Amino acid sequence: MEIYRPTKATIDLGAIRRNTQHLIKKYPGYRYYMAVVKADCYGYRGTRVIDAMLNGGANSLAVSLVEEGLALRSAYSDIPILLFTPVQKSALPVLVQNNLWTTVATAEQALDAAEISGLNVLIRINGGSDILGGPTCRTGFEEIWNILQNGKCKLIGVYLHSYNAENAADTLDEYAVFEKLTAGVDLSQLEIVSISNSLTLPRYKKIPCCNACRLGNILYNIESKDPALENTFQLTSQVLSVFTICKGQSVAYGHAYTASTEQERIAAVPIGFGDGFSKTNIGRSVFIHGRRYQIVAVTMDITLILADDSVQNGDTCYLIRDNHHLEEIASHIHGATEEAICALNKRVTREYLDS
Repeated sequence: MEIYRPTKATIDLGAIRRNTQHLIKKYPGYRYYMAVVKADCYGYRGTRVIDAMLNGGANSLAVSLVEEGLALRSAYSDIPILLFTPVQKSALPVLVQNNLWTTVATAEQALDAAEISGLNVLIRINGGSDILGGPTCRTGFEEIWNILQNGKCKLIGVYLHSYNAENAADTLDEYAVFEKLTAGVDLSQLEIVSISNSLTLPRYKKIPCCNACRLGNILYNIESKDPALENTFQLTSQVLSVFTICKGQSVAYGHAYTASTEQERIAAVPIGFGDGFSKTNIGRSVFIHGRRYQIVAVTMDITLILADDSVQNGDTCYLIRDNHHLEEIASHIHGATEEAICALNKRVTREYLDS
């Protein structure tokens, strides 16, 4: 179907591929370089994004939902796929049929998994702040370990997720919990042992027993300070119309914006909260001709921008200019850095290029 609205997200597959190659070269010594592609590749969407990562050297994938895993398995028959989120007991046989690795964090989840022959299971270790709970004491870990070791399933790995990588004290405490819980366990007998993720990988030394790293937002150059990584995403549209309002005149529902000076130019851009472009964007900057302009209102289909005489119909508006701009947006909306992209729904056209 032909696309008539000029609003689009542009994804640079070449940059994603080169980012993957760079990271694998920079952080050697892992058996598994696991590309995290949950939430439809952080909102980038589509197997072309995954293909770029695999062509760059990633050799395994991770998602959150069973549905995500099944969709990937239909496209990639052999590659290892891990589910980060534990699933209901009724879904476990489906994982066996489709060779999807599952996660357990609690003894109750371990008991369910232990009943399923042929199920590949990883224990998600709680370093103290894990969103799935799980034990932080040796006794609790041993209970899960013994349930799985004595069950019909196959225990193939353990992994830790860190929640405050920028804080060395917090992260090293989490690592210490991992070491305490796994002390005496021959981790070399497991298929996969992972501590490193996108935020810890650049900050902390590789632990010898770990043979897997999870590459999430770093592949997209989100929340990364590595100057060698390339920008991978832009969200652009075009100015649909420009009009003038006088002092005291308001625009949009509920008088969303009222002019405070004699005459003010307003530019209308065709994107809105119906696209997942939230009202939290009000007050932040977009770029037109390299200059900053402020968003003053967001409706379901139209975003209004406080402009000037230089802004004309048809001008390109950079709603997300680059990955640095994405961090600025996250600070403004008090959200995660990848949130603004994940929120964009299928109404926003994705355009893929291979630079």
